[in-house]
Amino acid sequence: MPRKNKMSYNGLSLKEGVFELQEDKLREDLVFYGNKLVDLGLVVASGGNISARFGNFMLISPSGLAFDELKPEDFVKVNLDNGEVVGGGKPSSEILMHWFCYRERKDVGAVVHTHPTYTIGVVSAGKTIPPMFPDFVAYVGKVAMIDYCTPCTQELAEAVLGALSSSSAVCMVNHGLLTVGSTLKEAFYRSVVVEEAARVYFIASIVGSPRILTERECRSIRELDAEKYRIGLLKNLS
Repeated sequence: MPRKNKMSYNGLSLKEGVFELQEDKLREDLVFYGNKLVDLGLVVASGGNISARFGNFMLISPSGLAFDELKPEDFVKVNLDNGEVVGGGKPSSEILMHWFCYRERKDVGAVVHTHPTYTIGVVSAGKTIPPMFPDFVAYVGKVAMIDYCTPCTQELAEAVLGALSSSSAVCMVNHGLLTVGSTLKEAFYRSVVVEEAARVYFIASIVGSPRILTERECRSIRELDAEKYRIGLLKNLS
């Protein structure tokens, strides 16, 4: 029998076509989650950007187009070793934030940057987003916050990267939110939960005095088998 054609990639020997299939699926997932961000109101117009890693590359949303306008082939392929575009296209102007995340945190498989209304409102008023319900504790844990930096700059990318050393969600004052995850689904869920937490905190502050979960209560939530199971699903499914 003739030998099956194989290719070597990152030290692994795999049948030809495997990576092409993986890339096609990832492009479809990026379109799917991009549309969900629009549907949930986490981005407006052409704001926000998302990306996902595969091997030594990332696929990132293009510059100037809204998520609900994008097709799978519109996402731009970028080499993570040198930051160069592969195959054409103009990547998001926030490419440095994404590239720095992947270069410095090998556990990150996806990055989601949004402009959620309540999150921006709360942090730009000088408040932090505290733990007030179990999903926030389980999926996010802690939200870091950085002062305003000019968008699309290395200064911003470096500030975000520094904040990610202790969190998987970073609020940027007067700008937006960035979340990371091992999968697109995990990064997406974190964005949704942070915005819900900001909304809950906002409402509670208007009605009365918000009750914040204690560290002991947070620890008890993190130790629940049900929460560990749900978190495991997000990390293993795109």
